[in-house]
Amino acid sequence: MGTTIQEQTRQCLFNIAAILEAAGTSMGKIASATVSLADENDFAGMNEEWMQWFPANPPARQGAKLPARIPGLKISIAIIAEV
Repeated sequence: MGTTIQEQTRQCLFNIAAILEAAGTSMGKIASATVSLADENDFAGMNEEWMQWFPANPPARQGAKLPARIPGLKISIAIIAEV
């Protein structure tokens, strides 16, 4: 959802928050995240939105390049969280 990296990052994080809540945990319990970008030049925009969600003590994260080009998809985020 969204056309900018910030919009898509925000939507990914909203989705993750909803999934974590349904599982009985929260964003504060994320231990690590893998952020995959279609274009490495989008890192700054993704990081701008990321810091809105995690202004202090963000979870560990690593980056990767999306393995396939899917029209319109700029980002995918996979997380590991404590329950």
